[in-house]
Amino acid sequence: MRNILRNFMSPKGLAVFTILLFLLNFSSKVVKEVFFIRIYFYPSTLLKLAAVVFLLVYFIMYMKSNKFTKYIYILCAIFGIDFLLKIMQQVPVEVLYNRFYFFMKGLFFYLCVITFKDLKKEHLEKTVKTLFVVAKINLILSIFGVLLEINLFKSYPNSSRFGFNGIIAEPGIGTYFYILLATISYLKYRYQKSSYITLILMILAILLLGTKSGYLFIGILGLIHMLYLLKKQIYQVTFISILALAGYLLKDKLIQLAVNSFNFGPVLYEKHGLITFVSSKRDLLLKETVEYMNEHWSIINYLIGGMDFKIHRVEFEFIDVFLFHGVIGVCMYLLVLKKIFLTGKKKLPYTLLFLTVLLISALTGNLFFSITNSFCFIIVFLYLDKSLLVNNIE
Repeated sequence: MRNILRNFMSPKGLAVFTILLFLLNFSSKVVKEVFFIRIYFYPSTLLKLAAVVFLLVYFIMYMKSNKFTKYIYILCAIFGIDFLLKIMQQVPVEVLYNRFYFFMKGLFFYLCVITFKDLKKEHLEKTVKTLFVVAKINLILSIFGVLLEINLFKSYPNSSRFGFNGIIAEPGIGTYFYILLATISYLKYRYQKSSYITLILMILAILLLGTKSGYLFIGILGLIHMLYLLKKQIYQVTFISILALAGYLLKDKLIQLAVNSFNFGPVLYEKHGLITFVSSKRDLLLKETVEYMNEHWSIINYLIGGMDFKIHRVEFEFIDVFLFHGVIGVCMYLLVLKKIFLTGKKKLPYTLLFLTVLLISALTGNLFFSITNSFCFIIVFLYLDKSLLVNNIE
């Protein structure tokens, strides 16, 4: 068992896991979109379950005395309390299963952080290189998808909405995957004078995805780089002022441009308004969820959560964390993010891009409760955190 765990945690083991993760995600996409089969356990589900079990065993054997383990104990405690309360309330078994299923997905994030945080940069480098290889191959497939109108390679198969994500299973996974790699590419281009070609390829892939969150990232990245080029503060302030004024004066035309850029935009905008269009109906889900909470939740729920994500899930990430783990859970996530990824003196672009990813997760969800997304997030930012290119050296 020890040898299996060590092999899994080795650079080669993590790289192999990365390849299998994306291949099995694609096989799940084929099952759903080609054969239209809906099952409890897709091929990728078994791999993800195995990964959670391996990390849990590794944690018990090697990491249980780590100073960060208290967060896992607290997480398990608040989930256990809610689970017992639901058993006493005789809720349906399906609800208990759903709660446990999403708890294990959320637990993966903590296990990953605690297990990987002490790995050296060189240990993570092979996995990062593997991610870039997968990204470039997938970009080629996405381009073929655009040229040949291949339904399977669409971000939204069997619909008229634009977007191509190749073998990636879901548009949300594709968005996080490419914005994380674009973050590495940009920081390497800026601080290590690496080729800008990789950055351009990652941006092209984001454009092909057809997601609003991807376009938001490109806009913020462009703003960060423009301020870097202007250098002097007076120029930066002037540029932001002009940009803000132009945005205010042209807001109606910009809104119409954004709305008309998506085939579903005009109908959604006219029926529900701008916020519903921007949030892709998440504001309506939030309203329904708040009504449910007002009717069914107690003070204990606000502290430790208890929502069944199969019934109510908003996909605003930190609101989802609150719904599942309560106020205590939100505080824990924020503490872990700060203590793991924002310790020491970081260069401003790293911090801004890190916060940009969190902003996108706050608007679109599916970061901490997605094994693929949380794995890529942790690998990328731990790799960057251990690189001199994002740390200020006195």
